[in-house]
Amino acid sequence: MKKFITTMFCALALSAGAHVYADSYVMHTIEPGETYGIISKEYGQDINQLKSINKDLGETLYAGSLIKIKPLGPEKIISIKIDGKTIHMDQAPYLENDRTFVPIRFIAEALNLKVAWDEETQTAILKDDKVDIRLPLGSQIAMINDKKVVLDAPINIYKGRTFVPVRFVSEAFNCTVKWDGDNYIVDIRTKNNTGVFAVEESYSQEDLYWLARIVNAEANGEPFEGKLAVANVVINRKNSDEYPDTIKEVIFDKKYGYQFTPVLDGTIYNTPSAESIKAAKLALEGRNNIGDALYFLNPRKSENFWIVYSKSFYKSIGLHDFYF
Repeated sequence: MKKFITTMFCALALSAGAHVYADSYVMHTIEPGETYGIISKEYGQDINQLKSINKDLGETLYAGSLIKIKPLGPEKIISIKIDGKTIHMDQAPYLENDRTFVPIRFIAEALNLKVAWDEETQTAILKDDKVDIRLPLGSQIAMINDKKVVLDAPINIYKGRTFVPVRFVSEAFNCTVKWDGDNYIVDIRTKNNTGVFAVEESYSQEDLYWLARIVNAEANGEPFEGKLAVANVVINRKNSDEYPDTIKEVIFDKKYGYQFTPVLDGTIYNTPSAESIKAAKLALEGRNNIGDALYFLNPRKSENFWIVYSKSFYKSIGLHDFYF
């Protein structure tokens, strides 16, 4: 018997816990008989690099499993927007055969769809009042209201989540989908939104004003991903019980002394670059490339290393080291 639920179904391990995920990858579903050597030649990738990013798979590859081919780029994560609102997921989307795959629970929840799992046929089911989609695990054949449709890549399980092609699912439920290749954003407009994509901003212009300025002052000359990471450190602090509740208050916080050097030297008031503004906006819209990090420093310039000795290192981007 099938039991329909709106927000999760345990058979596919679709728990809603908050996780920090890494980059989005180009992926490949392993075919019978394929080896690292065969796949590396097919995609023009170095075999040692391929093995390095797939250590979890081991030396033996199993047909039907997903293998990472390459990251989209340094710290690149695909974002999904529905009617202008960023959908936050606990695992990063991936690309296979130029199709974006996302965890099924999140797209179903965002589109108000019912979800079911047919244990006997190992099939995920998405439906509303008019459309019924059946997505058999490991298959490239889907069913829309009993009509067969060939997919560009199979439905798969990755990191405990069932992933489905977001464009196929969205369009099946009468949504319009656009791909922003410059920023790795899938923009979806639902059938109830007939105008221009509605932008549901969860931040104020004051937030953007100050965040863009601290990004510019702290990360001028850093790569874009470094600017984005600095922006997210400020946002993480705003969301933490240990710090003030607004972007501006976090930046100008002096409870334990000046938190940001640009406040002390006045560079916080400099006009931000277009790239700093873009990084601030994307961070405010939910693009997070630094997890839960609350601290950063440039070890080449810093005169105080208490962060290094008392906090946990997360990663380096450009000249900054980030900690949580």
